[in-house]
Amino acid sequence: MSQKFDTDGSASGLTEPVFVFGSNLAGHHDSGNAAVAARFHQAAAGVGRGPTGNAYAIAYRGINGALLSTQAIAKHVQGFRQYAAEHREKRYHIARFGCEKGALQDLEMATLFSGCSRNCVLPGVWQRLISPEHPVRVLIFDPAGQLLNAAWQDLLVRYFESNRPVWEARSVEVVSVGDARNVVAIDKAARRIGVQHRVIAPNAAYYGEQAAVAAEMNAVWYATHFLSITDTDQTAQPTHVRLLSFALRDGVACEDLYLDMF
Repeated sequence: MSQKFDTDGSASGLTEPVFVFGSNLAGHHDSGNAAVAARFHQAAAGVGRGPTGNAYAIAYRGINGALLSTQAIAKHVQGFRQYAAEHREKRYHIARFGCEKGALQDLEMATLFSGCSRNCVLPGVWQRLISPEHPVRVLIFDPAGQLLNAAWQDLLVRYFESNRPVWEARSVEVVSVGDARNVVAIDKAARRIGVQHRVIAPNAAYYGEQAAVAAEMNAVWYATHFLSITDTDQTAQPTHVRLLSFALRDGVACEDLYLDMF
């Protein structure tokens, strides 16, 4: 049931999809997914809209950092849509943006991208908003391999049984990233539940030494939910802290699963 995350039509390599992110017109890529674009995808400083490196900036804030009008943002999004349609040889992964406090709602932003050319892929959260038939994707973090244990598997089964009616999802997929113990435990649980399991594999050829962190970001981008398998006797690990921070930034629903939960 396991399969690896495929970013650009190949399992790995020097290429990745073009990273589409929200920017200010001044091109100050200092935080959020704009910083990710500069760090990993060669987005050029001082360029607030259009393609540079392996990235594409969509302006949603002005030179002074003020939020642009919805009409202005829509115009910049339309410019990207036209560009992507004219460059179908490339794939584009659109990062969530414009939804921080005081900005727009996720549905407003996601709707601006509805009907994009097929070489454009939205974050999992936005895909579900636009098309509820898309699967719920639960990114599971289980560093201690608790899901190798039948009791924890039973707990996960009850978690899915109780949430499926709430999600109103036609299908559910579990997602994993990280070390082998985490992935193996989640794969065993996925087989027990009978759902598909997608492994987000690092692309060291593209990301180099930062491949593991980049894979975590890709996993969160792909997911709609983040579920931590919680052992109250353990302290939080750096990987857990990073994943949680990425999930909160990207609007992914976060939950904990712990013994005696049900």
